[in-house]
Amino acid sequence: MIWGTQLDMMKEFGYKIATFHHAVEAYKIADRLAEEGVCAAMWADWWGFKMEAYDGIRENIPFVAKEKGSCAIVHSDDETGIQRLNQEAAKSVADARKVGVNFTEQEAWTWLSRNPAKSLGILDKTGTLEVGKNADVVLWSGDPFSVYTKADMTFVDGAVIWDRADKSRQGVTDFELGQPSQGDAK
Repeated sequence: MIWGTQLDMMKEFGYKIATFHHAVEAYKIADRLAEEGVCAAMWADWWGFKMEAYDGIRENIPFVAKEKGSCAIVHSDDETGIQRLNQEAAKSVADARKVGVNFTEQEAWTWLSRNPAKSLGILDKTGTLEVGKNADVVLWSGDPFSVYTKADMTFVDGAVIWDRADKSRQGVTDFELGQPSQGDAK
């Protein structure tokens, strides 16, 4: 595994690695990542899809996250998966419970908010709900880790940009642009 070598080089030459991306085998060096303060951006359940992901396991995120001082991040580079990172985190919580590792929903949410901000070096500005920090907020209809939960309201820069109960506060998709309204159809 080259990551251990990269961590050694980081120390020897005095630079900082913030995050290993696509870290499908991060569980193997979770203790070193935590010790060095390096984050791991990981998929919830992508493993074995190509040779360099062969040793990936579904418990990768939980095994990294359970290390004291760790920085686990749930990520996706899939255009659909990125829209449902809350459900990706839920899969990791379920996989953790299957092997006896338990996380609260609050802890799991850090995989989506606090830790990415830490990775980017902007935790002092965003990533947690604290006075003086920037935050975009979603109010959910229920448990944000449930596939049945919907976004009720979304706030960006303090303004409501989405409200499920108010059609005037619902954006138009690219697909709908240029489509005649029902009243325009003849």
